Amino acid sequence: MGALRVTVLLFSCLFYINAQADSPFRDLQFGENKLQILSDLKKICHTQKPMTDDALANKLLASDENKAHLRDARIALERNNQQNYWDALGKVECPEM
Repeated sequence: MGALRVTVLLFSCLFYINAQADSPFRDLQFGENKLQILSDLKKICHTQKPMTDDALANKLLASDENKAHLRDARIALERNNQQNYWDALGKVECPEM
């Protein structure tokens, strides 16, 4: 019975360490995707006055329709599907500046 407990504990530790090691890379990938989407939306929306990325993101995310289109764009970017990515960004309604 002691060997079974040790084995379960070992697998639990390995799973925890693996989950912790993946987390920073997932956060980094999410950040890169966010910057890519915001950069492309700045080109599409042609903001009149300079805005921070956070301010632009908040304006874009104020609409439920935009949230859905931005989610679709993020998924397409993660899947490396450029056609769906640009289609989704083209559906985003640019905010009034």
